[in-house]
Amino acid sequence: MDYVVGESVFLKERDGIFTVLDFDAENNSYVIQSSGRLEPPAKAHRDSLLKISSDITERIRGEVLADVEQQRLEAEKPKPACRYTDDQVLTAKARVRVIEPLYEIEKTEGRKITSAEKDQAMESLGIKMTVLNDLLFRYREWPDWESLAPGKPGRRKGETRFDQDVEDIMAIASKEDVTGTGGTVQAAINGTQARCLEGNKVAPSPSTIRRRHKQNTSARQALANEKGAKAASDKFNTFDHGTRTTHALEIIHADNSPLDCHAIDPKTERWLGRPNLTMIVDAHTRSYLGFALSFRAPSRNTLADAMLMAIRPKDALLEEFGLKGKFIWIQYGAGEIYRVDGGGDLNAKTVLAGLAKNGIHPDRRQRPQSGGKVERGLGKINPLFIQRLNGAIASNRKMARGENPQSMATYSITDLFALIISQICIWHEYPGDDHLTPNQLWLKSFGIHDGVIRVPRTLPDPEQFWIDLLHEHHVSVRREGILAIELLYEVGPYKNKVGTPVRLKIDHNNIHQAWVEFNGKWIRLKLINSNRDDIPKTMWAWNIKRKFGQKKRQLTIVGLRYVNEQRKLITDTQLRRLEESRELQERVLKSLSPGLLQPIELAEPFSPADGKTTKGSQATGTSNGCSVSQQRGPAPPMMGDDDL
Repeated sequence: MDYVVGESVFLKERDGIFTVLDFDAENNSYVIQSSGRLEPPAKAHRDSLLKISSDITERIRGEVLADVEQQRLEAEKPKPACRYTDDQVLTAKARVRVIEPLYEIEKTEGRKITSAEKDQAMESLGIKMTVLNDLLFRYREWPDWESLAPGKPGRRKGETRFDQDVEDIMAIASKEDVTGTGGTVQAAINGTQARCLEGNKVAPSPSTIRRRHKQNTSARQALANEKGAKAASDKFNTFDHGTRTTHALEIIHADNSPLDCHAIDPKTERWLGRPNLTMIVDAHTRSYLGFALSFRAPSRNTLADAMLMAIRPKDALLEEFGLKGKFIWIQYGAGEIYRVDGGGDLNAKTVLAGLAKNGIHPDRRQRPQSGGKVERGLGKINPLFIQRLNGAIASNRKMARGENPQSMATYSITDLFALIISQICIWHEYPGDDHLTPNQLWLKSFGIHDGVIRVPRTLPDPEQFWIDLLHEHHVSVRREGILAIELLYEVGPYKNKVGTPVRLKIDHNNIHQAWVEFNGKWIRLKLINSNRDDIPKTMWAWNIKRKFGQKKRQLTIVGLRYVNEQRKLITDTQLRRLEESRELQERVLKSLSPGLLQPIELAEPFSPADGKTTKGSQATGTSNGCSVSQQRGPAPPMMGDDDL
């Protein structure tokens, strides 16, 4: 037997693949069954069977795989959108159900449509005879539902095609001429008309060039031409792999913003201005970890205050401001990733080093991939709550004539601090798009889970962490102590180590204490200035005193007056020396030659009115008859007087 049972074969007389079931020796034929058809087995002579070799099988397999791959690629290609709206499609389909039977009457039966049939069609479609005849005419020309779609017949605007050369010219003009912030459609029109004139071609109309420019230039390219490629990327790029978090404290954000409310002095009730708010936000739970409120400019010091609040529990804070029992703030802990923008205070070397030292990875924020977590966090405080208070002012609002928000301010910075805490606690009970509040999201990461208590990660020494983030001074030990910005502190552990370079951090809230780094730890130092009772408590007040007070090593106004008087004394002494020298020379000459020097009478002032000298103004001449003019100023020094 040439073929075995179960083997696949071809037939010379029929197409398809068959399977061998049995062999009939009497008729010298095989019993075969079609592999692709539902039909009973049949007999075929052995000479009509063809063996399927492995090469043929592999070739068939390759062709089948290629066909499957081609079908997959065709399926993945974007399908063109329908040129008709949903209403147009529904109307056209309804017309087909009425017009098609009338069309079939004319085509198959070969008779005219009766008036009764037309009246029934007009009633069904709600149209008149003219429209019905038009629909029948259009369906005869093109028996498809698209021919019955409502709308203006004919081509649409912009579908008229010119010669390919003219189309290329319009595309080139849109690409090359409309560039930069000054590029407009008029530049494309001028460029197209100029190129057509050069090529001896008929230029399209300006309206056509405008439509082609809109077709050839996408909104992204238009924005790139106007504001640059980066602006186009920021607006149109998608970020499918943006920031995704899985648990609380995975990513924390920090940023600064002026508070949208003016504060007053609680004692004098005078206006003090808008304090600055530094906020720490958790990305996963949309909750607040801590903040700092201060009249100082945003700096690493205010960031250190906010970070210290973020990593510590808030029970003592709520009790300090009389909020314990009324509000609950459960969020605290050290984050894993610290993400900020490019602000200098948020990326200071001491900040980055202190974070890395305590296992917090600094990360630069990317826009817009990183999102606006902290901006939205600030928005929950400023626009939604603070701007409703007395003395509030929007950050980007024009002031009306006569409007004076400062005069309406009624809250001190302490009041605003407590109000911000209350607003944070309220926001933590506000559900988001996932129908979960920040507190509920927080408890999904921490608390009791499967009998295990999970708590947020904290730092072993929060005070040392806070000191790490403060501004740092690099100074050397002096004999009298450690000096920085005119503040003298005790030497502490650096006794008898004059000249040793040290790292000093001053407490900006209380400059009467500082810390010096010694063996990896910060050691507290006290202020020992002789006038320490006159030194203010905060760094802010000290900087104001140094800037606006009496400047160092500079004379006062009274001292400058003394300098002028001193200069006059020096000048008078020099004149007296010259006069004494002249008198001495005259005495010597008179003693040696009495007739050498003759007395000289000074001439009286000349009166220009009458050309005569006034009384006593006639000058006497010398023996040779020459007049002597009046000597002005001190007598000239004699030779050798410079050495006196």
